[in-house]
Amino acid sequence: MTAGHAVVGALLLAALVSAGCGGPRVGVVDSGRILNESLPALTYQKQLDDREKTMTADLRFLVGRLSQAELEARRQTHLRELESMKRELEDRLNEQVRKAVEEVARDRRMRLVLVKEATPLGGVDLTEDVLNRLK
Repeated sequence: MTAGHAVVGALLLAALVSAGCGGPRVGVVDSGRILNESLPALTYQKQLDDREKTMTADLRFLVGRLSQAELEARRQTHLRELESMKRELEDRLNEQVRKAVEEVARDRRMRLVLVKEATPLGGVDLTEDVLNRLK
């Protein structure tokens, strides 16, 4: 879910949490780890991969059975379906990550959570806690 990387990053950057703590505590989350290690992200990626394999097998089966135009139309339909599925799964993942980040930030009394990759000066790393919430 490469495109999901940017989406999760943008989502985390916007995750402001009003925890009511005394000072501006900043948390950071490693979006790469979230995408590569969280159960929902891995599950969604497998669903996409499986669907793509099924579509590829369908197209291979139809070679020689359909005209080039019909085959191309089928391929385009598969691509649109796959893109739609990808958007839906990314939206679902983003919502799950947003909620997990919000909960962890509230529990840890963070006022702001940023993407770790975009925050070279650091902050409190909340990644492990977010991964645990996504289980």
